Amino acid sequence: MTRPTRRPLLPSKGCLAVLLAALAVAPAAHAQLGIDLSAPPKEERKPAKKKPAAKKPPVKKPAAKKPAPAKPPEPESPREAPPPVPAPEPEKPVEALPGEPPEQPAAQPQELPGLKLAPVDPKATAIAKERLAAAKKLLDEKATETAALAFDQILREPTFAGVHDEARYQRAKALVRMGLHHSALAAFDEVLEKGPRGSRFYHSAMEWVFHVGRKLKNEQPVLNRVARHAQWGFPPAYEDRFHFLLAKYEFERGRALADAGRTADAKSAWAEARRLASMVRREAGAKPPVSPDAPSAGDDAGDVYAKARFVDGLVLFAQGDDQASVEAFKEVVRLTNPKRGRHPDPELRELAFLQLARIHYQNRQNRYAIWYYGKMPWGGERWLEGLWEASYAHYRIADYEKTLGNLLTLQSPYFQDEYFPESYVLEAIVYYENCRYPEARRVLESFSRLYEPVYEELAGITTRPQTPEAYFEVIEQSPRQKGGAIMRRILKVAYTDQNIRRLAESIREIEDEMDRGIGGRRPEFRESALAKELLDKLGADKATLVQEAGARARGKLEYERDSLRTLLAQSLRIRIEVSRKEREALEGALARGSQVEVVRDLKYSTAVSDEHLYWPYQGEFWRDELGTYSYTLTKGCKDRLPRSRAAAR
Repeated sequence: MTRPTRRPLLPSKGCLAVLLAALAVAPAAHAQLGIDLSAPPKEERKPAKKKPAAKKPPVKKPAAKKPAPAKPPEPESPREAPPPVPAPEPEKPVEALPGEPPEQPAAQPQELPGLKLAPVDPKATAIAKERLAAAKKLLDEKATETAALAFDQILREPTFAGVHDEARYQRAKALVRMGLHHSALAAFDEVLEKGPRGSRFYHSAMEWVFHVGRKLKNEQPVLNRVARHAQWGFPPAYEDRFHFLLAKYEFERGRALADAGRTADAKSAWAEARRLASMVRREAGAKPPVSPDAPSAGDDAGDVYAKARFVDGLVLFAQGDDQASVEAFKEVVRLTNPKRGRHPDPELRELAFLQLARIHYQNRQNRYAIWYYGKMPWGGERWLEGLWEASYAHYRIADYEKTLGNLLTLQSPYFQDEYFPESYVLEAIVYYENCRYPEARRVLESFSRLYEPVYEELAGITTRPQTPEAYFEVIEQSPRQKGGAIMRRILKVAYTDQNIRRLAESIREIEDEMDRGIGGRRPEFRESALAKELLDKLGADKATLVQEAGARARGKLEYERDSLRTLLAQSLRIRIEVSRKEREALEGALARGSQVEVVRDLKYSTAVSDEHLYWPYQGEFWRDELGTYSYTLTKGCKDRLPRSRAAAR
């Protein structure tokens, strides 16, 4: 701003001699004034120095002109000193505070031209602090609705800008205490987007994000925020959880890249996931936050170190290192043992057993696989899935009785809406291999009767053009539509994808927050500007989630449609084979002139272990018996191999 006043001080070439004479006479006077950044030799014009004194509005410029006294070579200053020196000085504050945080330094240059009438109003500042203190008192007294509205009103007052940072943070805290978790995450985003340099509450806000994440059924919103703000660091109390979440994010990203055919990028993402997982310390747990303003740690959802080891095992398996993956999952089992005194995590323990069983099954170590499947807790979330997969392992070692017993559980009335169509095909194969052709035919007929309508419905849904929102509407509304049994199975088809299920849970959480969390509040809050903004943000979040869930549902339904078509084709081929075997038996009987027996009585025993009781099955199902059935084959093929030789296969 002072450059226009400096240029008149540079005289024409005719005055150069006068200037040189003045330089020798009055150097001390120039040093005393110190107003001129770039022209030390101008002391000869002492009358002209009063002009800067008259131009007092840009008062802050003299403070920035400290480089001027440090320029000893006076003869060079009339030529080049004025242009270069002032130019770099204003740039220094901008370089020191990059990005969003430096809002205050950026505002100062704009205030200099003339709108610097009320930069700081002491009276407004005092009122703002009083209002903020009153709102915080309301929050401490558990008047959360009133406190949230008070903080919001402070944020809507431009003259209270000095306390906006804390009001923004406290408003998000109030939303957490109101149970509006998705709204609170959006409110904390406003703090996190400013970074640690733009808000002194950045780290506290990140701690609250972790706290809120433990209350959600789907932790993907927290994963996204952790990945987005990883560059700014993390709260020390949540260091291990931060690394675990980032490792999980990188693993999911690598899997998506692998599915897209980008193998090299997937490998680099998995390598990064392993690096981050290795940074989680063994003693990691639910440490209480150091910050007094942070939420109480409460019950962390399990052992963070064990979770990191589980992610490491998944990455190793994806990289093809089965042995190292097995060791990682075994360590997870040891860490989650309730007797070890660490944080219990039954769900993680169940997942570790399931992964160990799958790896052994994939490597045809069927008995080890059966042992690990048997370790999955009865009635757990993935117990049925493990029971179904164990049926194939039993089939591989010719333990047909246990295979049929597991399938009997899957097809019981307790699980009539579960989706295991392949169980019927496996059951028919077992009967076929034991020459029980009538039973095989009956099972295949039941399969066709149950699942041909499902296939037709799937084909109808996936062939007509629909938006992702329409696909999500199909799986969400299917239980309430006509043909409920079929549509319930279709719903189960979609929800076998864990990602779709979690997205649907998040959508339901948002809907509940909109309808009851905000809509059920008293009118003062429900009709406020804050409530309207929250509803708008929740609506936008819901639309995004519905879009993603619908796209995933379409892919899942198309995949299951094709799989079901393959199973129906397999059942038809098995039925043809059954008919061929029956025809051969009939032709043999006609040739011999007597009936040909293709089956014979098998030896069997009703002896069981001390932990079990033999009880003849008479068509009834008892809940505590599920998963323990063993179907005794009393008849089988005449040329059936002895059990010792069959089991060796």
